[in-house]
Amino acid sequence: MEPFAAAPAALALMPAALFAALAAWRLRRLRLPTIGVEGVVTLILPVAGQAPGLAALFRALAAQTLQPRRLVAVVENEADPAHALVRELAPSCPFPVELRVAGHVPWRGQKNTNLLAGFAAVDVEDDAVVLLDADILPQPWWLSALASPAMTGEYHIVTGFRWQLLHGRGLVGHAVAFIDRMAAVLVLPPRFGLVWGGSVGLSRRALAVLDLPRLLDRALVDDLTIGEAAKRHGLRFLARGALVVPTPAEDGSSRAQWAFLRRQIQVVRICQPGFWCCLMAMAHLSALGWLAALLALPDPRAAVMLLGLSGFGALRALLHARLGARIGAPDAPAGIAAQAMVGAVPPLADGLLAALGWTMLRPRRLRWRHVEYEVRGPRSVRVLRRFPHGG
Repeated sequence: MEPFAAAPAALALMPAALFAALAAWRLRRLRLPTIGVEGVVTLILPVAGQAPGLAALFRALAAQTLQPRRLVAVVENEADPAHALVRELAPSCPFPVELRVAGHVPWRGQKNTNLLAGFAAVDVEDDAVVLLDADILPQPWWLSALASPAMTGEYHIVTGFRWQLLHGRGLVGHAVAFIDRMAAVLVLPPRFGLVWGGSVGLSRRALAVLDLPRLLDRALVDDLTIGEAAKRHGLRFLARGALVVPTPAEDGSSRAQWAFLRRQIQVVRICQPGFWCCLMAMAHLSALGWLAALLALPDPRAAVMLLGLSGFGALRALLHARLGARIGAPDAPAGIAAQAMVGAVPPLADGLLAALGWTMLRPRRLRWRHVEYEVRGPRSVRVLRRFPHGG
């Protein structure tokens, strides 16, 4: 095995082993929340389009161990299909559902416009506010785990991450789920300020200090913007390992999954360029290292490295499956097998991630649901076009 072939494979072994060890550590340390506090919590839900998972979300919210004061659902306009859907589902909730219309402006992300309309409902009775996405299926303890640390004042911002469910996915969808599950087990220090907008608990202090109407007024995204501001203001931040929230794929097709992952990575490229560079470096290293070892066969050293890289990837997939079962989202045997295959062949997931990186060296245009934006920076956004919902 020539040195030029050995080096990438040997370097790729280190992050592969690290991610496998991290998944094992997260699984070992995972404890489902058992202690909560009582308080008054308002939920703010920006929702758009057909929202196929909204009925299941409303059932999950009705089953929470901590009942919210109310749910403020915000849509863009009355023509949005989500408007009629929320009106239809509201009577099924054991707590009040307020439906608000946000309108739209040309200088920020539509989700932020919806959130700002929701924040207008917050008042002094609220001990905490929770932001959530419409595509999650939260466990019964989700709201208590998210809001309790914020209500006690121990932490000012509490967040988690989505846990991609595997049903209805093809090969590209499984690669996307494998990548996203790696992010769910990643433990980053609070100084990174990374927040996931699908589940965010905000304390009274966070609401007062961040001045969200001003903060989000010109922003593309809510979560990374809130995280950066919280870091600047020295707010206490908690990313709870148990707050990995089951999230089905609205559309498991290869085209939809490619578009989803591209948008996620493009947002990181715009808002967290340093983190994006590290992500791309690891993806290239993993894919190229595996290919280098494969091309160097039958050299025994190449065989050992190839076995190590594939073995660590498959092990990660199995550990992910055990973690999913622990949080109440078990995978079917066929899904576990597909994830193990993706893990064992790093170019499937890491190669996809690396390829996406090359498509966004100049990430000026971004499509997010039914809106296309021109983005020159995290707080320099212009709406270019609006499409029909689902179009």
